[in-house]
Formats: sequence, C-alpha cells, structure tokens
Amino acid sequence: MSTARKQGAPEVQAHRSCPSCRKGHLHEGTSERVFHPHGKALAVSLLTSICDQCGAEATSADQHDENLRRLAARKAHYGELLMGEEIHALRRRYGLTQQQASRIFGKGKIAFSRYESETTYPDESTSRLLALAIAKPETIKWLADKSGVNVPLWQERFGDEQRVKLRALTRPTAPAKKQRFDYHSPSDTPHAPAHWRSISQTKTQVVRTMTVATWVSEEMAA
Repeated sequence: MSTARKQGAPEVQAHRSCPSCRKGHLHEGTSERVFHPHGKALAVSLLTSICDQCGAEATSADQHDENLRRLAARKAHYGELLMGEEIHALRRRYGLTQQQASRIFGKGKIAFSRYESETTYPDESTSRLLALAIAKPETIKWLADKSGVNVPLWQERFGDEQRVKLRALTRPTAPAKKQRFDYHSPSDTPHAPAHWRSISQTKTQVVRTMTVATWVSEEMAA
C-alpha cells in the first residue's frame, strides 16, 4: 500500500506565481510517498512547490522529471514484484479498462485499481503472468480471447511489435586468400607407391572464400 505525507516548505522562495489563486507565490518543498512492497515500508521523497497563500501544490517540469527518476529507482526493492506504474502502462498500452484487465487475469473487479495504486499487490503467480504479458504480447491476447474480452488496441500494438527491421548478417568467414600445399612422396626410393609418384612435388591450390549476406528478420536473428 502506498501513502503520501507532506513536509513543510523550506524558507527559500521560488519566484513563481501560484497558478491556482494567482495571489501567492510557490515555494519549493517535498512530499513523501510510502510504498509497501513485500510488506516493508519504502519511502520516496518527491519534489513539489507549495503556494504560501492557498496551499495549492504544483510541480515544475524539472521536478516532474526528477520525481519520475526517484520513483523508478525504487524498483530495486521490488524483486519480481511489479510496480503500479508498470501494471498501469501494460493496461493502457492495449486500451483496456481496469475491469477488463481484471477479467483477463481472473481477478476481482477492483483488483487492478488496487494494484496500480499499490494499495495491494498481486500474488506471485499473477505477478509472473503480468510480467509474461509484458515480455510476450501474444499472452495478453490469448488470455483475453479465453475470457471473452476484446483488446481495443491489439491491432495497433501488435503491428508495432511485429514491424520487421531487416539487417544484413555477415557470416564470420575468412577473406579470400591463396593457400599453398606441398605434397611429397613418403619415400625417395623407387619402391614409393605409384599414386604418390603420380603427384607432382608441389601443387598450389587457390581457395576462394565467399562472404554471404543474408537478410533475415530480427526475430530470426535473435
């Protein structure tokens, strides 16, 4: 479960007017959001700006980018557990509502609402199934078909996944070169085998090695 706690704004004033009341000024401050992956509290300090008149909060573009970085950094504490943002991104990618996603993965109607806000976390088997759906998009289509759920953006997203990028693969062969082979009779005596006497003392053979460029899809090359 995640919770948020506000902390007092520092004395340093940011010279920006409040977009809400247009009377006060924004001061840089922080708020703390607490998550509970694996039942352990994990606090993330997030940047914000607070109006000294109405108390409204606003976030600048730089603060927003830094907050995303801080939230992403908490992944190191999750192990195989998915963050709420990852589950939310999976659902939105295919245009699914929270209830549709719950039906696809065999959960209650409000399960995905709770997963995405990290009020609760999916169990181990559901986490692995969600991770599989992220890694292999065809999984979510198969589950949706079994559940009788239409995936609104499947054609668009599946096309993105299957768009083929061709590239040339060069086989690691040696460049064309000449090689010299010396054939000698095993004996200089008149009794040497006839087939050896019929071979000239030195024979040069030219070996040409071709480099073949083969065009294949990335899926075959992987």
